[in-house]
Parts: sequence; C-alpha cells; structure tokens
Amino acid sequence: MTIRALETPEVLRRADEMARIFQRAFGYSDERRVHFRDTRLAYLPLYDGALTLGAFDGETLVGFVYGFDYQPDHWWPQQVGPALASSGHAAWTEDAFELNELEILPEHQGRGHGTALMTELLRRVPHRHTLLSTTADPADRAKVLYRRLGFVDLVPGFRYAGVTEPANIMGRQRSQT
Repeated sequence: MTIRALETPEVLRRADEMARIFQRAFGYSDERRVHFRDTRLAYLPLYDGALTLGAFDGETLVGFVYGFDYQPDHWWPQQVGPALASSGHAAWTEDAFELNELEILPEHQGRGHGTALMTELLRRVPHRHTLLSTTADPADRAKVLYRRLGFVDLVPGFRYAGVTEPANIMGRQRSQT
C-alpha cells in the first residue's frame, strides 16, 4: 500500500471513484453517493487548507482521508461550534483542522490503511487541534482508531439539526514536542 497526497484537480477527476468508496464503506444508496460527489467533493476547492490523501493498492485507490482548515462561516463549524463552546471546549476551534472523511473499501479494512492515512494526515497538518465527528456508537471501529491516535471525546451525543442519530465530536491536540 502507498499513501500519497491528492491535489484538488486529481480529487475532482477521481470524484466518482471516491464517491463509490464512500458509498461502499457505509453501504449507502446511489442517491447518497451522488450527493457526496456533487456537494462535498465538488466544493473541496472552496475550503482553505484542503488536504486529501489517498491509499493505493498498486494503481487502485482503496481509501482516502481529507479535511481542511476549520472555518467558522462554513456549515460544520456552525453546527458544532456552539456545542463545543457550551461544553467548555471553545478553544479547540482555534488553530484547528476539520477532518471531514476517512473512508476505506470494506475489503481493505482491518489492514492498517486507516491508521496509515490518519498518521500521515496528522504528520502533515500543522494545526494545534484536529476536530472530527463520528457516530455515537461506542463500538464504532473508527472511534477505536481515533482514540488510539490521541483523539478524545469533546461532545458525546451531539445532535446535528434535523438528524435523529447522535454523533460524537472528538478532538486531538498536537503534542508540544
């Protein structure tokens, strides 16, 4: 497996491929796959500090991770910012990177690809804080990975507007060494 950065033009060229990985990783519908491709990936050039890494098995993309600078005027920060503040974690939004997606094809999960992608992302991100949202399910494999890499729960049981399933907002502080 090889990890390498994907510049925004390559992400846009690979948008269908990445959206299929997103769909398969979660078992989502075709409609959700198309929405992911047409919104989240298509809008990536609008975000400052965007960083995307791909995991490759030979020439085949088998997983990816991406995020960008935490920008208070964007949707996710507007959703989670008040909850972080009311939980006493407002400082986590300062000098922060928003980890948006980590997806691995199901047949490649459990092989260390997620760990490799996250380790490389965290190595490259210069921000003091990294924030993310994951499921509230305590057995979620991604949450186990995030905790192993130093993420802590900041707002457990968070509810996005209009969403019934709870989420978990997590954060990681860069060590001062």
